[in-house]
Amino acid sequence: MTSPRKSEDVVQQLLDAMKMLVTKYHPTVRQTGSTLSDLIPGTAFFPGGSGLWRGLEARGPMPALFPDAPVMLVGHNFDSIRAFDKAFLNGGEARSEFWRRLSAILAGAALSPERCFFTNALMGLKPGSATGSMPSVQGYREQCALFLQKQIEIVRPSAVVALGVKAESYVSKLKQPWMKSLHPTDWHFRERMTRQQRLKVQGELIAEFLIS
Repeated sequence: MTSPRKSEDVVQQLLDAMKMLVTKYHPTVRQTGSTLSDLIPGTAFFPGGSGLWRGLEARGPMPALFPDAPVMLVGHNFDSIRAFDKAFLNGGEARSEFWRRLSAILAGAALSPERCFFTNALMGLKPGSATGSMPSVQGYREQCALFLQKQIEIVRPSAVVALGVKAESYVSKLKQPWMKSLHPTDWHFRERMTRQQRLKVQGELIAEFLIS
């Protein structure tokens, strides 16, 4: 068993590595900062937030200790510039529809969010809408792929879950146990009458993967 690590130390280590490894951003993509004070002060995926569960309430405290061998959930990219600014002012994202659906998936997996690290394959904040392709320049995606591997080395996850097809294209290249899950915004969850059951089933698939 590894020695406990302070959450602030691990997150700052990730920020330092991101700053060093990812340098080729499209002019319209905003970087998310290099210190803890630059991050959303509550529950939010890395790199917009700390990537740790900080509760449902705004400006929830960062856990003192980083989870040991967490399950690492990887999305494609964080969000839009506008959404980041809103979440920063609101002090977190945990009350959003995205997080409600993700929480239902985790509940179906009997996986506590405190045991997870939430991150993305592509760094920076997308201009305009959160949907669509992330603007990039030559070398950007390769640098992000390299940093994703560095994230694995720093986080030391027990397993990785790719949220959606776009994240899968990066996670599949890692030398780490992984599986693909549907993204919480996937069209399969649009129908309200069946949404909760479908989210639960998706979580159960993750549970099977984690015990396999």
